[in-house]
Amino acid sequence: MLLSSFRLSRSLLLASLFCGLISGCAAKKKSAPLTAAEQKAAAEAAPATAAAVPQRLHQPAAPQPATMPDEEPTADIGCSSFYFLWGRHAELETKYEAALEAYEKALICDPDAEFVISKLPLLLLRMNRSGEAAERLKERLEKHPEDMDSRMLLAKIFIREGKLEEAAEQCRKAHDTNPNDAAPLMLLSELHLAADKKDLAKAALEDVLAVDKSSASAHLLLARLLAAEEKTSKALEHYRQALALSPSEAVRLEMADMLVRQKKYSQAVKTYQEIVAQNAQSEEARIGLIHVYLLQNKEKKAEKELKRLKELSDSPERADLTIAKLYIRWEEYDKAAALLKELLAKEDMSEARHLLGALQFQEQHYADALETLAKITSEDEEYEDGLILQVRTLRELKRQDEAVRLLDAALEQDQLGPEIWIVLADLHQEAGKEEDCLKTFVRALKAHPGNELLLYEQGLALDHAGKKKQALAVMQVLIKKNADHAGALNYVGYSWAESKTNLNKAFLYLSRAKELKPNDGSIQDSLGWVYYRLGNFEEARKTLEAAAKLAPDDPAVFDHLAETYLASGQKDEAVTTWHKTLELLTKQKENSNTGATRQQAEISRLRIESTLDRLNKEKK
Repeated sequence: MLLSSFRLSRSLLLASLFCGLISGCAAKKKSAPLTAAEQKAAAEAAPATAAAVPQRLHQPAAPQPATMPDEEPTADIGCSSFYFLWGRHAELETKYEAALEAYEKALICDPDAEFVISKLPLLLLRMNRSGEAAERLKERLEKHPEDMDSRMLLAKIFIREGKLEEAAEQCRKAHDTNPNDAAPLMLLSELHLAADKKDLAKAALEDVLAVDKSSASAHLLLARLLAAEEKTSKALEHYRQALALSPSEAVRLEMADMLVRQKKYSQAVKTYQEIVAQNAQSEEARIGLIHVYLLQNKEKKAEKELKRLKELSDSPERADLTIAKLYIRWEEYDKAAALLKELLAKEDMSEARHLLGALQFQEQHYADALETLAKITSEDEEYEDGLILQVRTLRELKRQDEAVRLLDAALEQDQLGPEIWIVLADLHQEAGKEEDCLKTFVRALKAHPGNELLLYEQGLALDHAGKKKQALAVMQVLIKKNADHAGALNYVGYSWAESKTNLNKAFLYLSRAKELKPNDGSIQDSLGWVYYRLGNFEEARKTLEAAAKLAPDDPAVFDHLAETYLASGQKDEAVTTWHKTLELLTKQKENSNTGATRQQAEISRLRIESTLDRLNKEKK
């Protein structure tokens, strides 16, 4: 009890002395603001001073700034510093609510306390209250638009919230305020890249280099953009400047890879040799060198480099594995398999075992593949991939029931990823066990609540089972979770087009899906079908013709295109296209593993043949 009283007295004494030394906690005369050096000293003193206060004590009531009647409140710097130090101590102990309360009291004492104002947004971010942090920063910037630190912090909050345009606007304002600071321009270029606005990103990077030629990051990003445009000479120039400013083996390898893609083989060889000269153990550079030699048909040089790779490697087993992969790349499968077996006889490497199992599967040595893959344990990184390959092997052997038992047993013992659940559901669906398939997704979503991949696949499974309303509901839940899920947008938009409901909203959904996946034939098909339902046959025709090029084996696309030709009065084109559709339906029926798909193909075939008969009679 005596010790506790002593600590309390000592703590309050320190606090009161500190207040008195700075300005006097009850001073009525407005004190001069703390200098930067004094603020820094106050901040650094926080842990030591606050540490003297026992953790269990309640926060003592610091004297409040006094005012005379009808007099404006005056700043009490001592009082503000007291609460700031108290808040700083609480923050260091991760007691963020207490810290926030103390900082707010510090601002009551001195509303202009810069060291407190700058601290609050950072604390709010730690408390995951980014909205409040942003509001604080906006208020700050209204009064002090030149505050670069606050503006850049606000930009980063916007980035975290996915508000890239708002973040870009802050970067532009920061640059306008201080044109000689390259940091806002650099962040602006990265934002443009994230939004896939490559031209704007290039312009921003060029502005960065106009301000700061020594920015290695700007040179590197610009080199990558130029390389993507196949402007090799300009890209090389910026790669080299980036390397001169910040030597990096990874960047040099990236540059060599670009040279290989552009078929500048001699320059690529020289670059790889430079890397090897600096780092003889660089496995990536040696593999790259071997690759280029092979592209040049210089097999002896490639073989020689292979031997060096093995001799120099700290791990001969890893080198053997690399060589086996190269044999596979060269389609010398027997050599690869022999080397992998030799390697596994010396060391149990799960990666080598999985690679050997894949080779055995490819060569249709199914029994050997199962034996090899079964030795991969749940502790190995390749475990899930090994399970999936075992299932594929059992499918080839028509042993689906065994595959189901294998996955059920694995899922009972371990927490496995969503892909394993999907494989199990597919097995049930192939066997015509729709209810078991749907139950699998229910179990999977209990193991992985809200997983987008599982929700999407569950929606498709419900559709396959004929439960269209439930499928649509699941896809709409998925869109609420992720408004840019192209697959879900496509499903919902197409469903509405089929039922002739919500056509305007369907058009918006499918237009967004097309933006997300411009080369997806099924999305183009859905968008074309919405145009058809809206009566815009010209746009429907253009869109569906584009879809047919993207998905030349999809009978649904050609069926929709034929309908559009017919609606446009192009009967001959419609008949030709429907004959093409019938060919594709026959192939689909022959290749399908499920009865439902074959049944749907047969229904479509009968409908199209009936339509063709009617058109033929009309022609006569």
